[in-house]
Amino acid sequence: MYWWIESCSGIEPRARERWRRVELWADRLSLVCFGVLALVMIATLPDYGLTYDEEPHVRLGERVLWFYTSGFGQSSKLARSAYGAGFDLCAALLRRISPWDEYRTNHVLCVFVAQLGLLGTWKLGRVLAGPCGALAALLLLVFNPVYYGHQFNNPKDIPFAVGYVWGLYAIARLLAWFPAPGESWRRSLPRALVLALTLGLSMSVRIAGAVLIGYLFAFTLLRAIDELRLKQGADRRRALHATAALALLGVAGALGGWVVMLPFWPASLASPLRKPVDAVETVSNFVSYDSPTLLRGAHISSNHLPWDYLPSYFALQLPEMISLCWLLSVLGLCAHTAWCLRRRRPVAWLGWLLVVATVLPPAYAIVRRSTLYNGLRHFLFLMPPISALAGAGLVCGVAWLALHRPRWALAPALAFALFSLDQLQTLVRLHPFQHVYFNRAAGGVAAAVDRYETEYYGATYQQLHAQLIERIWDERRDSYLKQTFVVAGCGSKLFFTRNLPLNFQYVGMRDANSADFYATYVRDDCLQRFRKRPLITSVEREGAVLAAARDMKAKAGRKPAGGGL
Repeated sequence: MYWWIESCSGIEPRARERWRRVELWADRLSLVCFGVLALVMIATLPDYGLTYDEEPHVRLGERVLWFYTSGFGQSSKLARSAYGAGFDLCAALLRRISPWDEYRTNHVLCVFVAQLGLLGTWKLGRVLAGPCGALAALLLLVFNPVYYGHQFNNPKDIPFAVGYVWGLYAIARLLAWFPAPGESWRRSLPRALVLALTLGLSMSVRIAGAVLIGYLFAFTLLRAIDELRLKQGADRRRALHATAALALLGVAGALGGWVVMLPFWPASLASPLRKPVDAVETVSNFVSYDSPTLLRGAHISSNHLPWDYLPSYFALQLPEMISLCWLLSVLGLCAHTAWCLRRRRPVAWLGWLLVVATVLPPAYAIVRRSTLYNGLRHFLFLMPPISALAGAGLVCGVAWLALHRPRWALAPALAFALFSLDQLQTLVRLHPFQHVYFNRAAGGVAAAVDRYETEYYGATYQQLHAQLIERIWDERRDSYLKQTFVVAGCGSKLFFTRNLPLNFQYVGMRDANSADFYATYVRDDCLQRFRKRPLITSVEREGAVLAAARDMKAKAGRKPAGGGL
């Protein structure tokens, strides 16, 4: 689907042939990128620490596995979960054969699933704008630090993002294939199976994946109306038959997807419709949890956010070139649609599918006044389709310039190359905390750390505790193994028990004054407490302090006893 290329006439065959050669090289470069990414992600996997969501998802996976292995035991605990166990059940099964502990196993599975998400984004970009669009979509997603940093240790948002992009790809392929009259159902069955699998796996993580079913039928109808607009007489009757076949295929895929989803929601087996519908209501109006979240330096209740909470985070956390390419893609799609309506040409419904898929969810959350926190974390699933649409628009624009104004085509291509190099440096600088990224319009992480949500996930504790242990060992080597060090801090107890040795004891914030050390991260103003106590070590990125450890026994302005901590 080349919005501006295929609709243009008068292009020299030689110019088209040059473009085909460029596409061939784009496919080769894509293979290289996938290989390099796989190696880099596997090599850097140990650098990424534990996060807030991992412990409850490990428990959910074990409960679902127990439900099946115990002969369908009590499911009362499962009934309270608003999320499916699509990822968690797979992780629980993998842990039975894995040589690593439960959390490292989850991280390995996260990276594998993330690779599938990159592949899905690449394939979606290819449907939209060929091999070059696929490569551009892949690079735009990889060079989005907010998304990249979550691929290693986010067991909820990344699996759903992967299911969402593959669901969009299945719908896009179905819409691109308008069945010819009399086509064998045997040939169309694989399309229905792929559609059912992708829809089901998406809903198995979050029931919000059911919105894909709405996209499927809405755009099937729009595609049918567009076909009827362009056909007359017998051709119109054939288009009606093809539309009926497409609709039946969509119904089969949607029902199959619901069946695929149910095993990952054991509590819904007795009520296949009611439980998922209840989950939609729970997630969209999650008033049982109220967490203060930062917006422009003010702590605001997550249940009472202003309408511009999401738009502000999208504007400040998406890399500027991604936002610009996405916006230009939408404008170009509007212009192309108007041209198609005037010239009686088919409308590029695949492009509009991605526009709706990226705009509708945040718009619904804003109108519904849904509970939101952690910035863009719950909307990471929009990053793959945003990248695919932005990449397709970028490539179509460059291709049109290359075919009509060759001298001008170098400028956007060079800008994209510079953007890629700049973002690569950013990924390296922030490693392994890329999720705290803020763009230049926001002033970077240093300007945003006290005004917006940055390190909300607890991933910095692994490095902070490692630095704390190293400092204590350096200064108290003779007595290190003979002492028990008491450490307090904000966040989950698991952060401390997993990252600290056995001669360290965790105490809650109520007992922080009696602790030996206070180690914490930036969330909820935790860094502002005990600021008069001597600083031992800190975790910083781009001038922003994300976590710090302080000596609770030493007086301000003095070195701690035993060697200067």
